[in-house]
Amino acid sequence: MKTKIISFRGLSFFVMVLLFTFSTFPLWAQNTGAELKFKSIYGEVYNKQDNHPVVFASVFLKGTNIGTVTNLEGKFLIKVPASSINDTLGISSLGYKTLYVKLDQLTSKLNRLKLEPAIVPLDEVVVRHMDPRALINAALWNISKNYSDVPVMMSAFYRESIKKNRNYVSVGEAVLNVYKSSYSHFIDNDRVSIYKGRKSQAVRHMDTLLVKFLGGPLVVSFLDLVKNPGDILSREMLDCYNFHVAGVLMMDGHETYEIQFDQADTVSYPLYKGSIFLDAKTLAFTAIKFEISPKQMQRATAYLVRKKPAGLKAELIGTHYFVKYRKIGDKWFLNYVRMENEFRFKWEKRLFHSNYTFLSEAAITSISHKNVEKQRLKFSLKSTEAFSDKVSDFQDPEFWGASNIIEPESSIQSAIKKISRKLDRWNNN
Repeated sequence: MKTKIISFRGLSFFVMVLLFTFSTFPLWAQNTGAELKFKSIYGEVYNKQDNHPVVFASVFLKGTNIGTVTNLEGKFLIKVPASSINDTLGISSLGYKTLYVKLDQLTSKLNRLKLEPAIVPLDEVVVRHMDPRALINAALWNISKNYSDVPVMMSAFYRESIKKNRNYVSVGEAVLNVYKSSYSHFIDNDRVSIYKGRKSQAVRHMDTLLVKFLGGPLVVSFLDLVKNPGDILSREMLDCYNFHVAGVLMMDGHETYEIQFDQADTVSYPLYKGSIFLDAKTLAFTAIKFEISPKQMQRATAYLVRKKPAGLKAELIGTHYFVKYRKIGDKWFLNYVRMENEFRFKWEKRLFHSNYTFLSEAAITSISHKNVEKQRLKFSLKSTEAFSDKVSDFQDPEFWGASNIIEPESSIQSAIKKISRKLDRWNNN
């Protein structure tokens, strides 16, 4: 069996992540010792004008740390305490007016919710005279004010998958515990450990190639660009990019700047292109979507592929990265991360090639300032470990119950729906 390992090294700031530590977030809340009862809210979020689904929209219980995000179909599931039935559900997304709905107005069935676009017209002269570098530098300066200055425990549901052409060859998912240090510390102060996990290796058997992620859930910490600026937000890297203000959108009822960027033509090594979103009032980073710039895509493969057998050619054909933050009180917290890389592999002297897609994502569903305790290093995940190897130590048939088969086609929200009740019951035993 040939062996191949894919890491999240990416470019130089992927390498930094491998040299230090990453972190992620689990889906279960701290056990209060009381019998918790929840109500499940199901919904679909659409654009009011064209009925297209709104992806990665924030769904949250107003005034609390409870929240989730919509999936690629605009669907979501959020569980709220039964005692909160008179509270308000909020839905927000870049470019839309925030929608607030009383929980008692929602049904137990699928709720169809529509967001109204809210584009802020900005005079072309005003846009032209806004200095994007000055805005980004101000946002970097404001990190200590806009983000948590104390450690927190985060919760998230994590999933990673490897797909060969149209068939899944590996799917893993887990409930994770994460100690997230303050934003005045580096990512090596964060810790992540698996609470419960499972995998379905070789959902459809591969032929000659064994493929693995390195880093796994830890990539969530490296995608937290506010804490790990790397090759995009590091002050010394700003001169490697061309920036321009693309316009102003609405998010959570506030004006948000969109700053588009791409690596400069004079840069001879692979960097990124994408959009940075800044809250216009506080200059906090609210979201960043990016990819490896097409200008140097061909050279990026060597940074992402850590090891491969002789005679195998690897070509990076696409990347997509997304990180989103949510404001709770007067601070911003990580809300959702998604990373997708697609490669084309071809053996020498063979006619056909195979495409492999590597996806990892995590939805942060709760944040706690209570009982914050840093995990011991020996129990924490390491950047040199493959999640698919490590997760076997945390499998628990009693926890997962009869759901022994992982369905790779189901969304991360669908997966949360299937295990959330078990998590509540398990943590209260």
